[in-house]
Amino acid sequence: MRKNNVLTLRPFHYVTPSISTMTIGMLCALIPHIIMLVVTSSYQSLFIIFSCILASFGAEAIDAYVVRKRTMNIPVTLLQGILIGMFLPPMYPVVAVFFIILVTLFIAKYPFGGLAGSWINPVAISIVMAYFVGAIWFPTFIISPLYLQSQNVSLMLIHDGVFPICSFDTAVTSFLNNKVFSPLGTNIPDGYVSLLWDTGAAIPAFRFNFFTLLGSLVLCSLRSLRLEAPVSFIFTYGFLVWLLCPVFAGGSLASGDVLLALFTGGTLFSAFFVLPWFGTVPMTVVGKIFYGILTGIAAFFISGYGLSSVGAMFSIFCGNIFSLLIQMMEHWQSEKKLMGDVHPHHQNPQTQEHN
Repeated sequence: MRKNNVLTLRPFHYVTPSISTMTIGMLCALIPHIIMLVVTSSYQSLFIIFSCILASFGAEAIDAYVVRKRTMNIPVTLLQGILIGMFLPPMYPVVAVFFIILVTLFIAKYPFGGLAGSWINPVAISIVMAYFVGAIWFPTFIISPLYLQSQNVSLMLIHDGVFPICSFDTAVTSFLNNKVFSPLGTNIPDGYVSLLWDTGAAIPAFRFNFFTLLGSLVLCSLRSLRLEAPVSFIFTYGFLVWLLCPVFAGGSLASGDVLLALFTGGTLFSAFFVLPWFGTVPMTVVGKIFYGILTGIAAFFISGYGLSSVGAMFSIFCGNIFSLLIQMMEHWQSEKKLMGDVHPHHQNPQTQEHN
C-alpha cells in the first residue's frame, strides 16, 4: 500500500500578503530613492533619514519592551522611519528631528492605538508635528498668479529655470517623440523628462517621481499595494486641479496643469507609500474608494497645485479622520449583517419545546 507523506497547506492560503511581506516590498521599492540621494550627494537628507530611523526604533523599543512587554516589528519600524525622513527638509536640525519624531511616535501610540488599531498615520502626524515645531525649516514655494492662469504652468516654470533640466533630457525627449509619441500624433516638450526624473526639490519625497511610479507598479504586481485608495485619491485630486485651479487665479475653467500637481509636493509618493498605511485604511473596497476621494478633495483645498511642502501630509491627516468615520460605518454594517444572519435561525424557546 502506497502512503502519501507529502504535507501541504492546501486548501488553505493567504488571501493577501502579510504585513511583514508588504513592508519588505515597500522597503525594496524605496531603495532606488536612497541610491539617488547618494548619487546626487544629498548627504544631509540621508542624515535626516537616519535620525528618523533611530527615533522610530527608539519609540518602538520603549513602547514594545517597556510598556507592552512584547517584541517590535522591525521591518515596519524601519519603513516608518524612512518614510518620515523622506518628507523632512535637509535644513532641519538633525538632533531636533530625532527628539521630535521620538516623542511624537511614542505619544501617538496611546490616543491613536497600535499598528493594526491605529486610525492616524504615524508618518503624517510626525511631519505635522515637525512642521508646527519648526515651520521655519520647511521651504516655501510661491509663484505669481500669472503662472497659475496658464494651461502649462510646469512648462513655463521649466523654461524659467525653476525646475532644473537634466543633461540627458533632450536626447530622451527626442527618442520618445520619434518612437512613441509621433505615431500617436503628439509630442512632449523638453523638460518633462527632467521633471519626472528629479524635480530638484529640497524634500526627498518630492524628487524622484519615476522611481515612485516604478515602485508602485512593482508593489502592485506583488500584491503588496491595494490601488483603490491611491488611484481614487490621484484621480479626484487631479480632476479638481484640472477643473478648478486656474479659476482661483482668474484663469479659465478646465485648464489646470495636472502634471504639475502630481509631480510636485510629493503627491505620487504620498499616494502610494503613505496613504495606504496599515490600519488607517477602510476594509471594504467601497470604503477605500471613498477614503481616497475624500482625501483627494482635502488635498485640493489644502495643496492646490501641489506646491506646498506639507500639504500632502495635512491632507492625509484629514483623510484619516474621514477613514475613522468610514470604518465606524463598516463596523456598524458588519454588525447589522451579522445580526440579520443570526436572527432568522433563532427560534422562540417555547416553540422549540413544543416541537
